[in-house]
Amino acid sequence: MEKDVGTVLKHYPLGEHGLIVVWCTQQHGLLHTAARGARKPGSRWGGRVDLFHECELVFNPAPSEEGLSTLDSVSLISPRLPLRRDLQRLRLAGYMARLLLCTVEPGAPDPAWHTLLTAALDYVATAPAPNAAILLRFEKRMAQLHGLYAPGTSPYASLLRHFRHLPPDRNDLLSDLQG
Repeated sequence: MEKDVGTVLKHYPLGEHGLIVVWCTQQHGLLHTAARGARKPGSRWGGRVDLFHECELVFNPAPSEEGLSTLDSVSLISPRLPLRRDLQRLRLAGYMARLLLCTVEPGAPDPAWHTLLTAALDYVATAPAPNAAILLRFEKRMAQLHGLYAPGTSPYASLLRHFRHLPPDRNDLLSDLQG
C-alpha cells in the first residue's frame, strides 16, 4: 500500500460499476487508479472522487507502469466547491486539468505539477472572478516547468509547438474570460 495526496483530474467508467480515476499527485505524478464499485448506490467512494477534489489516497500500485493502481481508501481534504458554483470557474479549472493531462507523462513523479495545479485551482476557487490573466499565468508556468518558456514568445505557442495536441476550447475560453 502507498499513500499520497492528489487532485482528481478526470474519471470515466470501468466496467458496470467502477471508475477509473486520474489523479495529479505529490509523489507519484499522474496516477490512474481503479475505484471498484464507485458507481453503485451507497458506494464508499460517493462524493469523494469527484473532479478537482483534493484527497489523501491509499492505493495498491499497479503491477506494471501501464496498469491501473487499485484505490483502497480516500479521505477528502478539499472539495473546492466554489468551482462548481460558477461556469467560468469550472471551465477554467477544466482547461487547466486537460492541459496538464495533455503535456505531463503518467508516472513522472515531479511534485512541481501537483504544486502548480493545487495553487491554480485554489486561486480560481477563491479569486473574485476568473479572468484571462489566470489562464495565461498558468500556461506560462506550464511552459517554464517543461523548459519551453522563452521571453517574448507566447507560452501557449511554445507548448503547442512541442505537444501539438492541446485542449481545443482554449481560444473560446480565453475570449470569454477577457470579455
